[in-house]
Amino acid sequence: THFARAIGAARIGDFAAASADIDKMKDLRTALEKSKQPYWAEQVELQILAAQAWVAQGQGNKDEALKFMRAAADVEDASEKTVAMENRLYPMRELLADLLMEQGQPALALTEYEAALKSAPVRLRAFFGAAKAAEAAGDKHKAAAYYRSLARLTRNADGDRADLRDARQHMASK
Repeated sequence: THFARAIGAARIGDFAAASADIDKMKDLRTALEKSKQPYWAEQVELQILAAQAWVAQGQGNKDEALKFMRAAADVEDASEKTVAMENRLYPMRELLADLLMEQGQPALALTEYEAALKSAPVRLRAFFGAAKAAEAAGDKHKAAAYYRSLARLTRNADGDRADLRDARQHMASK
């Protein structure tokens, strides 16, 4: 999707590609507005804000990045929920937490991961992010609790993802 490509491009510093995908999302948003589909136009707007946040972050504009990402998370929290959106690949609150981790603010990131888990419980990315944020913030008890939750969630997993390896390694060292 344009959203995932824009964030990926921004994270590797390809701002021209990220901007091109953002422009395509803006065109899509406009088309949805014209066809009287405000809900889906708002969902695309969330993606635009998030992509703009990661572009700003990549360009060193940390305050602007947080402004865009917080706006996306707040709008998503306030938006009407539908079954179609229950399994979002990237919940905005989770992306805000990721951004805070990248900015070296693990305590704030932990708060956002926890908020993300309240609205979208049992998400592997959120458990792993919360565990890493708690660990970086020096909260060993919360880190251990999130690693245990992650271990329970993935106990039957057979994949070799980096986050699962980290979680297993953490649990094995305890």
